[in-house]
Amino acid sequence: MKILVVDDDPVSRRILERRLSERGYPISTAPDGNRAWEILLRDPDIRMVLADWMMPGLKGPELCRRIREHGFPWYTYVILVTARTGREDIIEALDLGADDYMTKPFDMDELHVRIQGGLRIIHLNERLRAANEIMRRDLESGRAAQRGFLPRKLPRLPDIDLSARFIPSRYLSGDMYNILRLDEFHVGLMHIDVSGHGVSAALFSVRIGQNMNNDLYPKGLLKTPSRHPPFYEITPPERVARRLDSDDLLDKHEIFFTMLYAVLHLESRTIEFHRAGHNRPLLIRSDGNARFISGGGAPIGMGIPNTRRRRQRVRLSPGDAFIVYSDGLNEAVSGESGESYGHERIRNFLAGRVDSDLSLRFDSLIEDVQRFQGGKTFGDDLSILGLRILPEN
Repeated sequence: MKILVVDDDPVSRRILERRLSERGYPISTAPDGNRAWEILLRDPDIRMVLADWMMPGLKGPELCRRIREHGFPWYTYVILVTARTGREDIIEALDLGADDYMTKPFDMDELHVRIQGGLRIIHLNERLRAANEIMRRDLESGRAAQRGFLPRKLPRLPDIDLSARFIPSRYLSGDMYNILRLDEFHVGLMHIDVSGHGVSAALFSVRIGQNMNNDLYPKGLLKTPSRHPPFYEITPPERVARRLDSDDLLDKHEIFFTMLYAVLHLESRTIEFHRAGHNRPLLIRSDGNARFISGGGAPIGMGIPNTRRRRQRVRLSPGDAFIVYSDGLNEAVSGESGESYGHERIRNFLAGRVDSDLSLRFDSLIEDVQRFQGGKTFGDDLSILGLRILPEN
């Protein structure tokens, strides 16, 4: 680690270089702010700058401001040196991002103490940066593991277009979806959003997804054994929600989740579903008429009585689509106005493209939301799942 001494007075610069070198500090020097900036850009070993305030060209405060705005991946500790002693000057220096301030003439022992204090801060920042990098890698691994529990391929169904998209946020979060072939006549569609962010929310969403993937095991969640052919029963959506809600998750784990679980009857093209505090599903008819379907019960795990858990039903015709998405989509915020993207924009965007397949519609929608918020990174997980009955030829 080096200290860069910046002073347009060659005598002062040589004295500082010699005195600091005698105390064991590796030193680089620059005659002005512009030269100092060139050195900073090419020498990553410089972690501390001792700069005079008044210099030709780039002055000390301007050099400090440029260092802060550049965003080096390491922290550069800046001490400004000047003959100014006014309170306003000190405030100005610190406001520009200087870490310390010394007035001329100064004592070398005092400067040594200040440098030592700066070095401690630099070392703490290095340790913090290393810890953040470990955390970042762990979160990346967690996101990859979370994506691994999502279906890699959606099942192929006759005359039905299935599509889904998942974009993880910068944090681990709790979105999870799946499409499950229950038998040759029924398909289950699951979409959940666990409260909060972080490892606990992500792991909990994975756990719920695994629980809902039970098949013919005793007390299975989506299919339960029966004594009569075909020796199982498809569990109705409201009963799935009721079983999942048997544990008071909020009190025990400080967590809850919203869910929409639906069963598609392939022969009748009928969807039976239950919505537990989740975003309302969007029904788009073949002519572009689109509406959100209200109704449903409370989120899972909040300890709210489940007497309102009722099954809802909708029948689809050729060209109709049934779509559900997480709140990471409608709550995306514009970087300019602070306005949320909102449900109405989603409805109008998807309903205006009834001739496109769902995959193209979803991709176009996500691109539009990214343009709206002014970036590709979302503050919350974004997931969308839907099915469309293919139009008759």
